Amino acid sequence: MTYAGAEGQTAVEMAEVLHFTLPVEITNRAFNSLTEILSSGELVRAESGDPFTLSISNGLWIQNGFNLLDEYVAEVTMYYSAAVRNLDFINDPDGSRETINEWVAESTLDRIQNLIPSGVLNDDTRVVLTNAVYFKASWLKPFHERATSNAPFLLTDGSTIDVPMMSQTDYFRYVSTEGCSTVELDYAAGNASMLILLPDGDIEEFQQDFNSDLLETIRRRLSSIRVSLSMPKFEFSRSMQLSQILRILGMESAFGSGADFSGFTGSPDLFISEVLHKAFVKVDETGTEAAAATAVVMGITAIPEEPVEMNINRPFLFFIIDRESGCILFMGRIMDPSD
Repeated sequence: MTYAGAEGQTAVEMAEVLHFTLPVEITNRAFNSLTEILSSGELVRAESGDPFTLSISNGLWIQNGFNLLDEYVAEVTMYYSAAVRNLDFINDPDGSRETINEWVAESTLDRIQNLIPSGVLNDDTRVVLTNAVYFKASWLKPFHERATSNAPFLLTDGSTIDVPMMSQTDYFRYVSTEGCSTVELDYAAGNASMLILLPDGDIEEFQQDFNSDLLETIRRRLSSIRVSLSMPKFEFSRSMQLSQILRILGMESAFGSGADFSGFTGSPDLFISEVLHKAFVKVDETGTEAAAATAVVMGITAIPEEPVEMNINRPFLFFIIDRESGCILFMGRIMDPSD
């Protein structure tokens, strides 16, 4: 949504960092189509125990009396189904913050709370763009709770901790290649799956050469095989400030006086003051629950007889993937399941 209002060098840098290769209008249409493919249920379904829910919500929050171009507002409402609302950042920044945080919490069934911390919004804030994604799905092949027991998990410093490890033996898509063992666990209804990559060696070294092409190579080599699988239960929430990361990646002008977001207002009077992201993931015997929210704050200025054993007892990567589009919905790294 922010890229839709970028112009000039700011748009060029954002496109390079975000790997956008299509014109803005076609990019907007592509995101609209992708959202339609991915959205597979309302939050009420998750609350009622539906086995699969993926809900995506977008919001555009504007300072009272601050005018955005009608064309821009039309674009984000048409392509991103963004809820547009006016707030008073100038006179009530903290109240505005609470309103946005409440919207994010409602959009993620309270899994993402306090996305925007105190002090981020001030009387210079003019626009805030928010995105919230909520995902909950049951395993196609659930783990039995009685098969879960404590077992050692090896940390990167060489020490071990005991964590609840889930176990089952069944047919899963599996491969050992490219320096890691990989298993894919399907979710009910077949809409999505979780891909778990367990590096053969040091996870930091493995990540240095890891990219999307390597991930696709691994996925193509997966085949159904009987696997004796052990994996930890885990639950975590992480907050991240992405501004410095985006600057390092090459998106520099967007954060200073040289920013050009004239697609918002008709003049280059906006810049990004902060990009905030928060994610929650929970994996247990029944399935996975995950949520994420992002805010962009803008201110003025072969089958063996015996099963293959895969014991995920050391740091690993995971990817929650939409089966139809191949889109990665969530991805993360588990260094310590107990943390």
